[in-house]
Amino acid sequence: MKSRPASPKLFGTDGIRAHAGGYPLDPRTIPAIGRAIGAELGGTVILGCDPRESSPWIGRLLRAGLATVGAGVEDAGVVPTPAVALLTQQADAAGGIMISASHNAYGDNGIKVFAADGRKIENDAEARIEHRVATDDGADAATSFEATSDGDTDDPTPSPLADRYVELLRKRFRSGKWLSRLGIVVDCANGAMSRIAPAMFRTLGAEVHAIHADPDGTNINAGCGAVHPASLLATVKEKTADFGVAFDGDGDRAMFATRAGRLIDGDAVLLLITRNLRRAGKLDNSVVVGTSMTNYALELVLAAEGVRLVRTDVGDRYVFREMLSLRASIGGEPSGHIIFGDFGLSGDGLLTALKLAETIVEGTSSLDALTKDWNPMPQLIRNVPVAEKVPLESLSEVSGKIDEIAGLLRGRGRIVVRYSGTEALLRIMIESDSAETNQAYAADLAALFVRSLGPAGRLSMG
Repeated sequence: MKSRPASPKLFGTDGIRAHAGGYPLDPRTIPAIGRAIGAELGGTVILGCDPRESSPWIGRLLRAGLATVGAGVEDAGVVPTPAVALLTQQADAAGGIMISASHNAYGDNGIKVFAADGRKIENDAEARIEHRVATDDGADAATSFEATSDGDTDDPTPSPLADRYVELLRKRFRSGKWLSRLGIVVDCANGAMSRIAPAMFRTLGAEVHAIHADPDGTNINAGCGAVHPASLLATVKEKTADFGVAFDGDGDRAMFATRAGRLIDGDAVLLLITRNLRRAGKLDNSVVVGTSMTNYALELVLAAEGVRLVRTDVGDRYVFREMLSLRASIGGEPSGHIIFGDFGLSGDGLLTALKLAETIVEGTSSLDALTKDWNPMPQLIRNVPVAEKVPLESLSEVSGKIDEIAGLLRGRGRIVVRYSGTEALLRIMIESDSAETNQAYAADLAALFVRSLGPAGRLSMG
């Protein structure tokens, strides 16, 4: 087993994430993480998970670690990440923990930690947890990966806390069957929304066609859900549904499809809901918060309508933080993380789907009609696998090339180059009025990046 680093960096953009069974999600380190989280939060926590085959044994090891520092656990069972956040906020809990790797394949897993107010813990709290793990000398709760997985019989069904989450969401909307005129395809990514989302839409009167809603522990996000929307688009067309929604594995984001077969991402959702809020006089301070990845076209469209777009770093915690600072009503990311100021928490895919459905119903128009004037600029995202995240500023030719491309695109597009916070990837994003230009610039920059690393073995071409 790989030994624990002396000073581990455990947290990425969205919690701890790794291959289940490998460091830090191994039987030696998980109890230490549980002890560290318990010491940081200092009381009873709400614990939820997605339906990956590794979630039950990771949960058992976390609970063992939490117990050794006197932290109690309320098990929410299989629930979406936003359920843990909302339940933590509403309950008298010291914090919350979600076991999930979001949109990653089933072999990965992760740990997300929430403070007592339901918000993701801040960087200083993460640093304290990392320090406690590095200095932990407690007894290990298990000695082998096999010991955690054999004879696994944990019940994957939701607990009563899942029903509480559904009820808390329903109270934020009108009563009755206000979706009775809509046919909706719901792609649950074989994930945490599989039981909750279709039932919610049916309760509200919609005709629901649920797909990829039968998790078996290994099929989460497998060719389905928010990151693989082809199945959603095809089913909406086949069923002639009014629209479709696809969640990711842990349900904190959503992508949509129109009847005509158009994919609607987080940028378009921001535009539609911003317009609806503005019509209702509920768009505080005429500002919307996006990220460095938000399409330039949204900035231009909003500006023409008297609304300012403010960008943050990628990550819903940064969007939320900026929303609080600006007292903004809405913010989000192209990936489908949408945050509502009146909700006071990070992204919730089901809440977003209900808000979009509300926009459709109130506008008495189709999703196709509502998005007819939305024309995002051609955007290219190229991912370059890396073995080590070498600071870009240390690669002078690469940073110079980025500056050169930015100058050429000024006034008609943008370039953003950054390392992924959750995967071993360099992300190159270029958008302009020409897809061919994007391709050429991205290819040149990627090739230069590879050459700049040289033969030191710091690039993974897997």
